[in-house]
Amino acid sequence: MEAAEAVEKVGKWLRAVHGPEVSGPGGLRVDHDRVLRVPEGWSIPYNTVAFLDDGRPDKELFPAPSVLVREPDGELRQAHPHPGGLSTPVAYPGQESWREVVDPEYAKAGLGELGVPLPAVAGWVKVDNDGHQTGDERENPEYKAGPIRRGYPKPENPLETLLAFASVGWLSREQLLIGLLRCEVFVPFDLKTGATDRFYFSEERNELRVFSSTRHLPAREHAWWRVDLATLAEFEHPPNLVINGGPATFEDVAGAELTAIAKRFPRQEPRVDENGRCPEIEEDLEKFAVETAARIGLDKPVDVPKAAAERARRHGFELTADECRKTVLGRSWLRRFEQPEPSRSRPNDLRANGLVPSWDNDGRIVPKLDTFGKYPEVSLENFRYGWQRVVGAWVGFALGEALGSAVDRMRLDEIVSTYGPDGVRDLPLAFDQPGRIGSMTQRLLFLTEAVIRSPHREQPESRDVEKLFPGVVRGALGRWLHTQGAAIQNADGFLVKVPELHARRAIDDAELNAYHALVTGDPQAAPMSGPAALLGALPAVLTAAGPGTGFSGGIGQVVRDLAGVTHQPDDVAAATYLAWVFEKALTKDSFSYPVWNLSREVLDEHDGPEWGPVRDLVAEAVPFFGEHGLPDLRMPELIGDGHSTLSVLGRSFAALSGFENYPEQAMLRAVNHSGRSALTGALTGALLGARVGVPGLPRKWVEQLELHHLIEQVATDALWHFDRHSARNALGDAWVQRYPRH
Repeated sequence: MEAAEAVEKVGKWLRAVHGPEVSGPGGLRVDHDRVLRVPEGWSIPYNTVAFLDDGRPDKELFPAPSVLVREPDGELRQAHPHPGGLSTPVAYPGQESWREVVDPEYAKAGLGELGVPLPAVAGWVKVDNDGHQTGDERENPEYKAGPIRRGYPKPENPLETLLAFASVGWLSREQLLIGLLRCEVFVPFDLKTGATDRFYFSEERNELRVFSSTRHLPAREHAWWRVDLATLAEFEHPPNLVINGGPATFEDVAGAELTAIAKRFPRQEPRVDENGRCPEIEEDLEKFAVETAARIGLDKPVDVPKAAAERARRHGFELTADECRKTVLGRSWLRRFEQPEPSRSRPNDLRANGLVPSWDNDGRIVPKLDTFGKYPEVSLENFRYGWQRVVGAWVGFALGEALGSAVDRMRLDEIVSTYGPDGVRDLPLAFDQPGRIGSMTQRLLFLTEAVIRSPHREQPESRDVEKLFPGVVRGALGRWLHTQGAAIQNADGFLVKVPELHARRAIDDAELNAYHALVTGDPQAAPMSGPAALLGALPAVLTAAGPGTGFSGGIGQVVRDLAGVTHQPDDVAAATYLAWVFEKALTKDSFSYPVWNLSREVLDEHDGPEWGPVRDLVAEAVPFFGEHGLPDLRMPELIGDGHSTLSVLGRSFAALSGFENYPEQAMLRAVNHSGRSALTGALTGALLGARVGVPGLPRKWVEQLELHHLIEQVATDALWHFDRHSARNALGDAWVQRYPRH
């Protein structure tokens, strides 16, 4: 379509809307001098005749309205008055019309210049000639759920947003290329040579590897060249690009195709072309290390935290400038504590000084370096699982229970009556203050201790040793009962010595007595029923963390031994299925798939009639985002009764599915329903934490969570124990004292 044809279409629309007199002295006309080719087609601005022809600024329409003429269909759309806003179909007087309902992910992305793709339109609502909705709606069968709703990695900048939208079919290749011209990338840069390493630029292929953010730079890189893609397209020989857009997101772009698009749609943004340092090697940080050493009495300063930053990147995170300063501060204090002469002062606020509490073998608090949930202090191989996912799952479990404890076993109408129409919206007061851990988190810690204390780790080929594990589990539960006031003999190990665990939390005498009878081998004790069996899933998974560290019967055998000590077979089967889901969710890979995918993948691998109830549960509770059309998000309140094992599991899946990138909303969905809100919240938090790690959980809640550093410590200990280079070998007798064998 030529510009003249587009102008004529807009002229006809102006006459239809404003009458034939529109072209008169008091009317409107197209501003021919500002007609512009845009990605969506033609931009045809218009203004008053008095302003355009008579030069009267008082008659100017500002901002100047514009109509877009789409290509190739010629549809007329009213341009948004602000950059990045979405155009809308023009209206004709006296006519009803259908208004687009655009997916919020796209509507909020600021990519209006690329148009409104049909797959991003969820449907249409009918409006009358006064602009009021009539109540009629149409669903778009070509609609595709957006990448954020599907659980893809959440974009952190415009480049990652473009790549994500293209990956789900929201953008054409041309739209993607146009958008890329407005983006900037990072390239590893050598400050000494002032050049990019040959590893990232191949002269032979004229190929340049670029990254969407400094967070995704290779771990060993600490400096960067930041450049916009329009500048690269202007090179004499524009490089072919391999774009790393974050976890599991890559895009190849030929230099020639980018240059061709740049000629059609010239740059509008200022040029970006600069070099810089990552926070861990900023010159001010070295100065800060020197000043800190002098202030607290060190003979020499600690090094800048390059190694810490590298570990954080290997686990998918990046240290901020503030975290780098705290790392310097924390390491300085730890070195000062090692010196023989006493320090003139000690930090009262550990967190403010780069330190956090840890617990020694006697259950006493000792300061250790704060790693912000982004990397482990010890060097772990991560043979099968990612450390950040393991600690995220354990902390997420505790956080979810803390969120749901105040409303546990309440009906939804009671929750609404107590907390308002939206239910719980923040960490509520539970026990005596917000953020207190509950009894299930206590048990999770002791069950995790049980898998560490299992003798099979040292004798992996012995089936007879595996048979001892149920006794180890009983011992762990006995130590938990000891913290609840039961008279249990030989309560050894460090965990039982932590004073804060000696607290009674939301468990009644009848339940404690039932556990006591089963743990002590009372012949009259019958197995319990209920969803608490699901607690065994997480500890069981860790036994398979390293090569050859698991049981002969796999994770399923460990779950049966962990949960079977106290619960009946049907509940244990559900826990086994959940363990298989966690086995995939805790992956060491850079991307952990969302639960709507994993829950079905596990069933594909474990087919059989015995899994029929679980299969029915997944179909009921988990939407499927792999099809066209609107996804049917599930309400946790509608999944079962909220008390049975499968219902609790289903409600946790329903709460999280489609909300993996909305952590706070997912966790609130998990507790605002009738029934076992605390356990549903805990399971949702664990699945969420496995995806996003501790830094991805709601920060304001994590900071209030009681003993969250102890929880991280126990989870790390368990992963380290089953690592190829086990803590048992590294620490020897100190480890055995911490986790005695039976």
